[in-house]
Amino acid sequence: CPPSAECSDNTALATIGVPAGYWRASPSSAVLTECGDFGGDGEAGKQRCAGSEAEASGRRRMEEASSSDEYCASGFTGPECQLCAAENHYLVDGDECKECAPRGAAAAIIAGIVFALCAACGLVAWAYSKTEWRKKRYIGRLLRFADRTVYIYVAIGLTAKTKVLFGFYQISTVLSSTYSARLPDKYTGWTDKLANVVSIDWSGFFLPEQCLGYDLRLVVSALS
Repeated sequence: CPPSAECSDNTALATIGVPAGYWRASPSSAVLTECGDFGGDGEAGKQRCAGSEAEASGRRRMEEASSSDEYCASGFTGPECQLCAAENHYLVDGDECKECAPRGAAAAIIAGIVFALCAACGLVAWAYSKTEWRKKRYIGRLLRFADRTVYIYVAIGLTAKTKVLFGFYQISTVLSSTYSARLPDKYTGWTDKLANVVSIDWSGFFLPEQCLGYDLRLVVSALS
């Protein structure tokens, strides 16, 4: 009997009991996965993953026997039942589905932020080019500090050192996935944490990932 499963006498793999809060890929799978909360309370996983218990059968989706959705409550689908079965809906608080906001609104916000960043960079470059402003009381201090920072950056050759550092970072973060090689945790522990901090994925910042679709999410992830 697989761990966490419920097996009675003469139970076959396809008929083992999957308790609420657990999910498996298909009736032929012997691996039971505990459903995560995904932002909800401790009962969110049980609300989504109905399992195969008798008391959960009323709220379980009626799918084919070979489907993993057999173990999901009504309205949920996918691995660990973390996706909403209805189109244009996304998961909220681990056990609720809400309709997605219009994509046009998110596109307008993104365009506004990009324009604001470009305008801010342009203003900074224009102010830095004003040599006479370095004598002013307040903005002059900032400009002189910027001058010293640029001088130190060039003097110690920080550009080359930064390239080497980023090269090491890129190699260390893809070592296990690309070459199937795993270094000891004392070497990779801090690189994994750094990867989580440095990695920028805006695909779910303006709209939930389920609302973007795979193609649009791939584009946004590549741009970020």
